[in-house]
Amino acid sequence: MDLFKGVDKVMPHLNYTWKRHKVILSNIANADTPNYRTKEVLFSREEAGKLKTTRDKHIKPSSSEDFKVIEVRKRLVGNDLNDVSLEEEMSKLNQNRIAYEVYMKMATGSLNELNSIIKEGRQ
Repeated sequence: MDLFKGVDKVMPHLNYTWKRHKVILSNIANADTPNYRTKEVLFSREEAGKLKTTRDKHIKPSSSEDFKVIEVRKRLVGNDLNDVSLEEEMSKLNQNRIAYEVYMKMATGSLNELNSIIKEGRQ
């Protein structure tokens, strides 16, 4: 029986939203940097699926933290060849914050259930 199954399912999403938050903040910070291209984070679980374990002592591939940061090619915003749109990045930041809060509530809810089970066992 896996006691932390609920948390384990949410952790890749928490890690993704945390990494995405840092990339979005980097985009916002570089909004005035000439030739800067907007970056985005993608889940790339396929990469971890290529690894194989042939012996019991091999470390199992972890698909929870396989993210790719890519440059997004889109229209140019200014004459300095910078394509960061502050409005778009602020919108992404807000959306990402909400997603992070939802995943965090799911993880803490799972841990609270486990805590409740432990307390019931003591009585």
